Amino acid sequence: MKLFTYIALLFTLPINFSIIRYNYSYFGDVIHSAPGLSYAQTFSERTLGTPLVSPEDLVVYEDFIYIISSGSNKLVVVNDNFNLEHSVTHFPLSDAYRDRLFETTPLLQETLVDYRIATIIAINEARANAIATIQALPFLETEQRAAFNTDIEQLNNTFIATIQNNMLPSDIRAIQQQANTTYSTILDQAFDLNEEQTVEPDPEDETETEDPVVKPAPVALVTQPESLAVLEHRRLNAPMGLDVKNTGIYIADTGNRRILKANHNFEIVDVFSQINDITFDNLEFAPLKITTDTTGRMYVIARDVFEGIIELDTDGSFNRYTGVNPIRLSPVDIFNRFWMTDAQIDRLPKFLPTSYTNVTMSPENFIYATSLASSNNSDNMIQLINPKGIDVLVRNGYHTPKGDIQFIEGMNNFVIQGPSRLVDIALYRDGIYTVLDSRRSRLFTYDSEGNLLYINGEAGQQLDKFSNGVALGYFGDNLLVLDRELRTVIVYEHTEFGQKVNQAIYHHERGEFELAAMLWEEVLVLNTNYEVAYSGIGKFHLRNGDYQKAMEYFQYGYDKYYYSRAYKSYRNEIIKDNFGYIFLAILAIPAITITLKQIKKRKDR
Repeated sequence: MKLFTYIALLFTLPINFSIIRYNYSYFGDVIHSAPGLSYAQTFSERTLGTPLVSPEDLVVYEDFIYIISSGSNKLVVVNDNFNLEHSVTHFPLSDAYRDRLFETTPLLQETLVDYRIATIIAINEARANAIATIQALPFLETEQRAAFNTDIEQLNNTFIATIQNNMLPSDIRAIQQQANTTYSTILDQAFDLNEEQTVEPDPEDETETEDPVVKPAPVALVTQPESLAVLEHRRLNAPMGLDVKNTGIYIADTGNRRILKANHNFEIVDVFSQINDITFDNLEFAPLKITTDTTGRMYVIARDVFEGIIELDTDGSFNRYTGVNPIRLSPVDIFNRFWMTDAQIDRLPKFLPTSYTNVTMSPENFIYATSLASSNNSDNMIQLINPKGIDVLVRNGYHTPKGDIQFIEGMNNFVIQGPSRLVDIALYRDGIYTVLDSRRSRLFTYDSEGNLLYINGEAGQQLDKFSNGVALGYFGDNLLVLDRELRTVIVYEHTEFGQKVNQAIYHHERGEFELAAMLWEEVLVLNTNYEVAYSGIGKFHLRNGDYQKAMEYFQYGYDKYYYSRAYKSYRNEIIKDNFGYIFLAILAIPAITITLKQIKKRKDR
């Protein structure tokens, strides 16, 4: 039995060695993988000092990071040192937007004035009740009564002066509550002094005592007129999407069924809630994600909208749907539908295009979009949509850019099943982009031709991992990942391998092919099995006319497309160099054939 085991091990050793493959560094150290990104640091709501309940989206603009939180209904701004810069929960109306609201609603100003007057009357009534109660306290000294009355009068004047300004109904209502609370606190202080000075009555004293002074109840708040609800725009309600450009801050305020546009002073300049399209005749507009181009046009993903990405003009008017996800029917479905009537087709299950999960705009005003995989189409999970609404993403890589190529279906509850769930995309430079897979907490980085450059990320509760990534963005050379569950932002920086790959692509995009080839050679020192580097070197030799060497590198890189181009050029070069011999052979073969036939005929005679 032992002899049989040894023989079996001897025969399986070559197989084991062929399966276990390592990359070696220049110094001979084993490299188990060659990640392009590595963990740098983490900042959270604790380090920022403000709660981030259910953060949903992250955008980088200039030197700041903008984070929208749907649980705490706030916009958080972080500076380049990862310190809190702003925490915005209330958005004041800009003067222009407030004036426009009053112009569009003529009775609005009058209603607000009436509401303000009624509130001032109520606050004055609360002041009078408080002063009357203090005057009725018999054991207060004259100086104490005067001090309390002075405090009440000063506070009352402050409340009235504040209300007389051009304020929103929510501000006025807050001042009502503040006035009641303030007067109640002053009365409590007065009653405390009264108790300290009160002498316990003699139980044998039968003289009549005065009725005790009772603290008055708070004055009822003045009800806000319904017509003033139009001014209540300042608070967010479960916002899901965010975009920040030089034209302003755009928030997909999902709970309020609107898009809120603010300037960089966090003042509201416009609100878009009515979409003039037949789709929303029976469907509420619930924006989820938003991006904008350089002119301020908005591209919105809305809930339960399958027609595509909604394009809105700068004034909020509906333009069109763009980038509709295609539906691919099988040949059997097409054949069956060919023989069906319209009534039968209407009774069939509907094939709806997969809705998008996120959008972002490139500097050239092309839309990068991610969507979920569908049963009939999983190759368009990443799209690059041009202004005509056509997907022009280049997919020349070894596999189609869509996250995981191989995955498990129908195993058990302990194995993550199904294709990648791409929820966001971030643009780096030179056509490099990274997509976020929330299903397995991984990051896939591709170049402009669709080649997979590197994969990073891992699910977990540690500082260098994320468990429910929802958004990402490049902050300079660093990549930020927003984790909804842990309420953290993980910062990744490029490794030496990632830096060299990116630098090689940088030189290649600028036509500096020799520098790019030198960097690809350095990449191969770090990872000898990196096909993209072989392909990059092959492109250098292809442009230099060394087609045979280019074919060799394209073969190492499994690059069929460029191998075919190099082979075609190599074949044409051989034909060109040997054209004289080939032409001579073409002429000589028929001549020799004819001559041999003539000689044979003469011999036969």
